[in-house]
Amino acid sequence: MDQTKKRIVVIDAHPIVFNTLAAVLHAEYELSGDSRDGEEGLRMVQSLQPDLVVLDLELPRLDGLSVIRGIRAKQPQTRVLVFSAKPEQAMANHTRLVGANGYVSKIRGMDELRGVMKAVLMGYDCFPAGSIGGGRDVALDGLSPREVEVLRYLARGMNNRNIAAHLGLSDKTVSTYKARVLEKLGVSSLAALIEFATLNKLLDQA
Repeated sequence: MDQTKKRIVVIDAHPIVFNTLAAVLHAEYELSGDSRDGEEGLRMVQSLQPDLVVLDLELPRLDGLSVIRGIRAKQPQTRVLVFSAKPEQAMANHTRLVGANGYVSKIRGMDELRGVMKAVLMGYDCFPAGSIGGGRDVALDGLSPREVEVLRYLARGMNNRNIAAHLGLSDKTVSTYKARVLEKLGVSSLAALIEFATLNKLLDQA
């Protein structure tokens, strides 16, 4: 094992991603481990304590945003780079707000990924131009006014039936709005929705 190489853990549900990274980056980095789901990946990061974690957002068992949050809670020194197929303008700032150090879309080439990895490992935060919006997450721009309203009520702890009664909608319609919000924000849990709403001060609004 070459102790001079930076150690990297890859968390991605698709084996081809790890295989591609291993083929391209093996000369520069030590790929210490890889995982196909978020829960296992977080445990692996806590055990191996790598220099850098490269992860997707769409993961089984624990979504990528929750993994980032878990890493930040216990290993603030570990750098985190999101490598995702989700639109970077919608998601990059969201990942920054929960603690990621960089974001690269999977539609971009390996040369760009390699460059961002180097910068992140040097201590820089690297996000796409135009994705940084201060404390406000640009993912909000992808939600309709009604979806933002449903998100706000969900984050306040209301269930679908109560939201439906409050807004004069059917339970099914509210369920559809909830599913759209989860998909557009790239999260899979109520906890992540609450975090998003809190970060964007939606709970402070009437």
